[in-house]
Amino acid sequence: MDPRARADAALARARARGRHVVTPDNMTSPMDSSATQQIPRAMVNAIDPRGGDPDSTMVLAAHIAAGQPAPPPPPPPQSAPEPEPELRVAPGPVPTVQQVPTSRPSLSQRLSGGQPQHPPGLSQRLNGDT
Repeated sequence: MDPRARADAALARARARGRHVVTPDNMTSPMDSSATQQIPRAMVNAIDPRGGDPDSTMVLAAHIAAGQPAPPPPPPPQSAPEPEPELRVAPGPVPTVQQVPTSRPSLSQRLSGGQPQHPPGLSQRLNGDT
């Protein structure tokens, strides 16, 4: 069958099924038909959230509502500089540096209420100092 004849047969079957068939002859799509509902631009603009809403609510700080300038931000709290951890050289065939445990307990130690219990380090296990 000729391709043009097959196309004509397919269009004839489509026209028989329904009236919204776009062909080069009618060139009218269902979206362009008169049955399509159109929303007026005035209605779209009325519900546009970008417009000024006179009923909108905004919470203002007291100094802004009174028309006063904003107070300066508070200065950052002065804290003592963190002490640097003490280091010690562990004995062994390879000299390693270990941090000496500080007196400040960790969060988990404070929550459990116990004293810090550190597992023996590698150099202590190798030297037998467990």
